[in-house]
Order: sequence, then structure tokens, then C-alpha cells
Amino acid sequence: MKFSIGPSIWVIFSILFLFVASSFIVCNIENYSEIELPKVTGPECIAFDCHGNGPYVSVSDGRILKWQGQKFGWTEFAITSSKRQVLMQRNLCDGTSNPNLEPICGRPLGLKFNPTDCNMYIADAYFGLLMVGQNGGVAKQLATSAEGVPFNFTNALDIDSQTGMIYFTDSSTRFQRSHKKLQDQVIDKIASWGKDPVASKLDEEGNIVQVLDGKGGATFNSISDVEEHNGSLWLGSAVKPYVGLIKI
Repeated sequence: MKFSIGPSIWVIFSILFLFVASSFIVCNIENYSEIELPKVTGPECIAFDCHGNGPYVSVSDGRILKWQGQKFGWTEFAITSSKRQVLMQRNLCDGTSNPNLEPICGRPLGLKFNPTDCNMYIADAYFGLLMVGQNGGVAKQLATSAEGVPFNFTNALDIDSQTGMIYFTDSSTRFQRSHKKLQDQVIDKIASWGKDPVASKLDEEGNIVQVLDGKGGATFNSISDVEEHNGSLWLGSAVKPYVGLIKI
């Protein structure tokens, strides 16, 4: 689930609740497109840097990729596992979708640029809270525990633009992300909520002002993140091999 701190945010829901005051963004062929990823899947979180460049996305093989436009496409920006610096591990990790390799390769699930210093902060399911500078590279590990309790499944992340305070979640105290029992429990729970996840835009008072309506189709059946940037909605997914784009 996406959460954010600011005057307006997009939040992912699994059931659509209708509010009279809200407006609808309906996806259709004319305003929707997909940007394919380079032999990876799961662009679970999306971020834009302080200069408006990007998007940056985290993907299934543990890398963070940057979109450089149609001419240059996707390029590697950062990694969260220092083990990937070894050629053998690099070859093992790049392009993989094997969840059993995530503890080695990493799996970033939260990205956010600090507006003060323009550094990227990362929540990785296995390596905790990390930071990487504007030029990317190997991220520096900042924290792996709190008050003596190790992080087990570090997830979504955001930064308060006024205070610089970093917020993130530790999704499980018992299981890591790659644990099959956790995967089954989460999938079963989500399946019981509904078939068409959507995103709703909230104002600073928590009121729904816009709803992204998938019209019951398969386009939005795995949305994990929505970022509004320059008149477009960029859609992340936990499983898709592309980033969705809606012109609004």
C-alpha cells in the first residue's frame, strides 16, 4: 500500500468506495500506455528526484532502475546489496525473479528522495533502511533494527518534507518476504478483498477528491504505487513487467 506525507496523496485500495464529491479518472486505450522493463518484473515503488527526473523504480532482481526516456530507456541507478559487486553474484542476480535469491540480491520496496539533500532513501525487505547519493551506486545501510529489534520485512517509505523525518514500515515480525507462508497468507487475504484494486487521491484533510477507476478490468489488478508527475499518473505493480502510464 502506498502512503505519503504532503498536501495530496494517492492511496491504493482493494475495494472502491464511492464518494459523491470525488471525481473519476477512467482509464482507456487513448490515455493509457505501458513502458516495458528490461527482462525484469515488479516495479513495486516509483519515485522522481529533486529535478523531476525519472521515474526511478525498484524491480524484482533487486536493482533500482531509472527511466532515461525513449532514446536511452532504463538504466541501472542503484543496488542495495554490496554482494552484487562480485561478478559471480552480479551474474546470479541480474534479471532474476527467484524469491529465494532476494536475501542475496536485495528487494527494495520503498523509494523516496529527500527534498533537502536530493539523496534517495530506500526501504529494502532484507537490508533495512539505506541511502544512496544523486549519482547512484551501492546504497549505504543506515539501520537494520530499532530499539534492539531487527527489521524483518522493511517496506514502504516516505519522508516528511518539512522535518526530514523518515517513516517506513516493518511488515512482519515473524517472516521475511521470501517466506512461503507469509506469501500465501498475504495473497489469500488480498484475494478476499476484491478483484479490482484502485487508487484514490486524498487531500490533506483525508477527503477523497479523485478515484482511479479500472472499470473492472485486469489493468489494475496488481497496482502497488501511484505517482502523479507532470500531468501523468505512473503506476507501479508487484508483478507486472512494465510501468503503467496514464495521461490526465
